[in-house]
Amino acid sequence: MGFVHGYLLAGLAMVALPVLFHLLMKQKPKRIKFPAIRFLLQKQNKNQRRMNIQHWLLLLLRMLVVALICLALSRPRITMGDFSFGRDQQIAAIMIFDSTPSMDYKIGDKSRLDEARFQASKFLDEISPDSKIAVLDLAASLENAKPAAQEWLPGRRQVEQKLAELKTHPAGTTLASQVNYAYRLLQTLGEGEGVPPKFIFIFSDRTAQSWNGMEGGGVVIPKDVSTVFIDVGEDNPAELAIEKMTVEPAVVEPGGSINVRMFLRSTGIDHKALISCSIENLPADMKIADKKSYLCPKGVATEALFELPVPKLENLEAGPQYFQVVAKLASTDAWEANDKRYATFQVRPKPGVLILAEDTKKPRIIRAALDALGSFKSETRVLQGVPKLDDLSSFKTVVLFQVNKLDPAVLQKLLAYVKAGGGLAVVPAPGMNLESYGTAEAKELLPITYTSFERISSGKQGYWLGGFDSANALTAPFKDWIASADPDFNRPELRPFVLGRWKVKPSEDSSILASYIIDGALADAALIEKSFGSGKVVAFTTPLDGSKMEGNRFYNNYWQDSSFGLVLLDRTAKYLGGESRLPELQFLSGQPVVIQLPAPPLKTPLQLRGPGLSATESLINLGENRGPLVLRQAVEPGNYQLLDNKGKELSSFSLNIAAEECYLEKIAIEKVEELFGKGSVVPLGKDADLTERIRQNYKPPLELMPWLLLLLPFILTMESFAANKFYKKEPLPA
Repeated sequence: MGFVHGYLLAGLAMVALPVLFHLLMKQKPKRIKFPAIRFLLQKQNKNQRRMNIQHWLLLLLRMLVVALICLALSRPRITMGDFSFGRDQQIAAIMIFDSTPSMDYKIGDKSRLDEARFQASKFLDEISPDSKIAVLDLAASLENAKPAAQEWLPGRRQVEQKLAELKTHPAGTTLASQVNYAYRLLQTLGEGEGVPPKFIFIFSDRTAQSWNGMEGGGVVIPKDVSTVFIDVGEDNPAELAIEKMTVEPAVVEPGGSINVRMFLRSTGIDHKALISCSIENLPADMKIADKKSYLCPKGVATEALFELPVPKLENLEAGPQYFQVVAKLASTDAWEANDKRYATFQVRPKPGVLILAEDTKKPRIIRAALDALGSFKSETRVLQGVPKLDDLSSFKTVVLFQVNKLDPAVLQKLLAYVKAGGGLAVVPAPGMNLESYGTAEAKELLPITYTSFERISSGKQGYWLGGFDSANALTAPFKDWIASADPDFNRPELRPFVLGRWKVKPSEDSSILASYIIDGALADAALIEKSFGSGKVVAFTTPLDGSKMEGNRFYNNYWQDSSFGLVLLDRTAKYLGGESRLPELQFLSGQPVVIQLPAPPLKTPLQLRGPGLSATESLINLGENRGPLVLRQAVEPGNYQLLDNKGKELSSFSLNIAAEECYLEKIAIEKVEELFGKGSVVPLGKDADLTERIRQNYKPPLELMPWLLLLLPFILTMESFAANKFYKKEPLPA
């Protein structure tokens, strides 16, 4: 039970007034002396008992009158009886429609969203046309929005129009943000007399993805709002989906191949899937496609793998070319949106790495490592006579590998190469000529000055490598891997160490990327970087040819004990060549699409091609923007291409719905009722009547004030009757 005006219950204190008046005005019997005192005393005692009963009964009736008046004014309410959503019943209702992609799941020829729209329209026919109605979906988050009065639609025609415009949004927000906004909007109506009953109707399929964010205190429910969760989902869905898809590698050379890996999820029953996988953006006379069949047991992810050849392309000097993959199920089912997946990959020649050495034997280990990695195309040139160095700009990375004496002409070429944006790695030889590395030109190029070479004595522990800079793209992954991935080179017996190394003096404009650990503390620099705009120089301090220092002792264990040498070389080559991060080509719907634009000049306006774009959204004017391009208009799943105004392809990318959307199993009703209350879930089966289901579940408060006011005249009548009866004066004898 509750009270609308609970403060008026303080008036119950006036119940004591009749008692007070009774005590103050109580009549005392007169004392009369009479001879036959014995008989009179008996009569007096009998009358006194009868009068006491009459007095208390009359007192209780008067107290009850005061109590009834106070209770009636405080308007007590109890929950009992069904609520009548009749044409004369005005309510304030906010209808929230789950518009996540799974609401496109069809039952017969009607989707879940269609069913929700139909049931809402039918329900509106049975309530007062004067009701306040608002319609929300999950298109845009209202979590931090201020409740707006214009959310209340002025009439039934506007409500029907809003319902007709509802559609699923692959890039929508969470149900929790909209529910919280709806509660805030209802609170603007106030409380008390004249405020219609407040309702929130949530139309959803009760999948785990739709319920995301609703638990854990994400939703706060006011006491005066009734929330009804209308479940329009199928109890036993039968569906086959391509849950997710990847293309490896994301960057491939012409004439290579890609592996398209996807996972198929079967819901409800076992499925036999026929999948086609093809490459788009091919020349008209070329077709690359394949088909495969898979048996997909229900409830598990079945892996499907395709290997597709990449066309041999020429004239890629102007930039990479993009191709896009489409995988789809041969047969359609109840939900078509998850029958397709999209991916984009880039085709370009392998970046070149030029190794400059005094002979071809010393760099054989790093040459073999680069070939094994498969990400680079290496070339070795011997620095004898007059080496060919005029084409350095055609290489992403140059490695100056254990050159004992640095020629001034070579130094000048390398300095110009780095200043033009190239990447240079310097690997020292154990006995190099310090004079040639100490010239003014060398100091301008190198991030360090080599001072002396140290050989650790036999039987002593070498210097561990550590102190990786977490802010640098080259060394940050090492710190992350050591912290979480447990690579082999993090094991105590396999940790990288050196027995022979150069002591160095870093320049003021250099950065230390890694250090040696000496006597348990970070000490001398081991890996140092110097930047020249977009150009970079990374200097090592230990030889990397895998040779032995003396006896069976190597200069370091980078190549012998673990994968550290291979990983370090790969990271360094990618970092210096601008390849430390692969291009981001795959995005989820709703995730910001960020494109790195080529260097200017660009021919604008740019054109964006893809599904669901209007003519205005397809044209992109950059203005002064020359940084990363953020494309918020791309939300529909599919393949997209970004072109300049001459139709030249600048970039491409793909969008897909989240894999979690493919999980169609429902969450337990108890989870919903734990938040919204017992009986708040209205499951809609075939031919269900929403209004009748709500009547069965919702018990509105019953106002007791009218009943108390009806009872009051009866009690007053009884009090008047009792007073007249008990205090009626007998006529005096004649």
